[in-house]
Amino acid sequence: MNAKLLGPIGIIIVVAFALSLVSKPAADYASQLFLLLGGIGVGGVLYVARLGGGAPLGSLREALRAAAKGKRPQLPEGSPPELADAYEQIGELAEKSAELAEERADLLKERDAVGKERDGLSRERDKLAVERDAIVRERDNLVRERDSLERDRDRVATDRDGALRERDGVSRERDTLERERDRVATERDSLLREREKVSGDRDRAVSERDALLRERDALTVRLNEMADRGPEVDVEGVIEAVMRVTEGERVRTPAGVPADVARVYTELNTVADRIGAAEQRERQRRAELSQATAMLDDVVPRLSDGVSAMMHASEQATMSIREITTALANIAQSVESLASSAEESSSSILEMTATNEEVAENVSELSSSVRETVSSIEEMAYSIREVAKNVDALALTAEETSSSMNQMDVSIDQVRSNADETARLSEEVATDAEKGAEAILKTIGEIYRIKESAQEAVAVISNLGFRIEAIGQILAVIDDVAEQTNLLALNAAIIAAQAGEHGKGFAVVADEIKDLAERAGVSLKEIAELIKTIQAESKNAIASVERGAHIVDRGVEVSNEAERALKKILESSQKSTNMVRAIARATVEQAKGSKQVTDAIGRIAETVQQIAAATAEQARGSELIMKSAEKMRTITQHVERSSQEQARGGRQITSAIEQISNMVHNLNATQRNQARGGEQLVEVGRRIEEAARQQEQAVRQLVASVERLRRASIG
Repeated sequence: MNAKLLGPIGIIIVVAFALSLVSKPAADYASQLFLLLGGIGVGGVLYVARLGGGAPLGSLREALRAAAKGKRPQLPEGSPPELADAYEQIGELAEKSAELAEERADLLKERDAVGKERDGLSRERDKLAVERDAIVRERDNLVRERDSLERDRDRVATDRDGALRERDGVSRERDTLERERDRVATERDSLLREREKVSGDRDRAVSERDALLRERDALTVRLNEMADRGPEVDVEGVIEAVMRVTEGERVRTPAGVPADVARVYTELNTVADRIGAAEQRERQRRAELSQATAMLDDVVPRLSDGVSAMMHASEQATMSIREITTALANIAQSVESLASSAEESSSSILEMTATNEEVAENVSELSSSVRETVSSIEEMAYSIREVAKNVDALALTAEETSSSMNQMDVSIDQVRSNADETARLSEEVATDAEKGAEAILKTIGEIYRIKESAQEAVAVISNLGFRIEAIGQILAVIDDVAEQTNLLALNAAIIAAQAGEHGKGFAVVADEIKDLAERAGVSLKEIAELIKTIQAESKNAIASVERGAHIVDRGVEVSNEAERALKKILESSQKSTNMVRAIARATVEQAKGSKQVTDAIGRIAETVQQIAAATAEQARGSELIMKSAEKMRTITQHVERSSQEQARGGRQITSAIEQISNMVHNLNATQRNQARGGEQLVEVGRRIEEAARQQEQAVRQLVASVERLRRASIG
């Protein structure tokens, strides 16, 4: 090859190589393939230059630029057949460039779709974690309620509504957790399908690149054949310059070289500057990769410790729920005993009421007898025997009335004692309800602090995701550098082939650089897969923590409902206390009336004795008998009124006892429902433990991925 032809060939090589570098940005997906397109274009131009001699190089440069943009060039008029073949090859390259651009656009769309699916999956996982934490807090609340029920199992009769609402809340949370779990599984399957689709597109891109590499090898063979057929030239200076450029050094243009060769040295200096800048970026990105790996080393152990603590707390809470179920069974037995006692008390009160009515009847009879006695006394002068009979009947009635009143006094004392005890228990229930309200307020405060911790965790893991995205961009640029190094090795091999025997050593170096670039590409693919895995796990962790915030809010609502329920319990217990106190006061009044009746009956007995004495001594004083009869009538009226009041009090006590019995039966039914709810909570606790174990396994996989990433970055 003569010096006249060397100038145009050098220009063509430099132009084609420059087009391959500047046609797309270094970070662009298609920049790796455009380097190969540039090499193929160089081969076509060299072939045309050797065969056609006088081909218009300006038109060829424009055709190469159009092909790099995906446009098919037009063949100039009057071009030789060899140039037409070259334009045909350039047109095919343009079509392939357009196809690659379309493939790249499709890949970008698929990447955006996968990103959206990934974000949705992250949010769903966060909701699931939040709901799981809320269920753990609900379980802790149930432990505290179990302790309260153990203290108040014989006294609390109005907590039925609160317990039912709490059980329904747990059931709704469990249903929500199951629905969120199913949705996460669906989103995960969709993400896997999208990943398989992206892998297929990537395989097609690799196949296209392999085809271009085969075309590059064919071009190299053709260039070697051209160099063997051309005249011998001195290329040692060019080879040395290319070797220094591959190391990132600038070269000096020798004195006295043609202008075309000088431009070649200028372009080589430009390439050297770019290689140096790429090496600087690579060092910087390696430092960022080390920093991100260190951050992973700091975050992952804390995440693992949190999952372990969650599993331990879940196991303890499950044991506590089982204890709650046992305590509820004991409470049910105590409530049944209370029901039996209430029934016995009801029977006693009914007997007392019947006795009171008998007393009222006796008092009515006594009043009639007194009236008859007064009439008989007025007729005493006429019939002493009739008076004696009435006195005997009156004595018998007085004895029966006295016996009944003694029994009623005993019953009234028992009722008063029970009323005092019931009032004391009602006051204790009110005190316990106030303590429960204070505990719930403290629980709400702790729930808000848990929510703040969950938000901090979301921020940390989100920052981790951004760092991992930066690592992916770094790997893309490193891959570009490896491809460019491979192409530089190809150009060095071409120059070594042109140099003949002088370039064999340089050809060996070029082959080693090519092998090193290919191995680096394989390693980068493995690192990219590891980073994708870490990204997926970090997104899942973010989703779990964000879902925690939702269930924290739900826990606040449930706690507020529990607080309102306790307030209602407190109000009901206060009403019950007031009612029991009123019953106690009525019982005291009844006891006083009973004593008055007893005293009256005693006085009646004395009066009967006086009547008997008066009958025996009627001759000594009819007037005294009349006075005694009037006194007896007055006392009888008092006794009758007292009996009526006592009968009304007995009926009120009977009604109150019936209400207490109904409340006890309702409480018994509530305790049975709570026992069934406890069994359901045990099942929920078991599911929570299973979810915690799965989360722990995911954290272990994340730790393993981080370790592989660290080894890969060190290697």
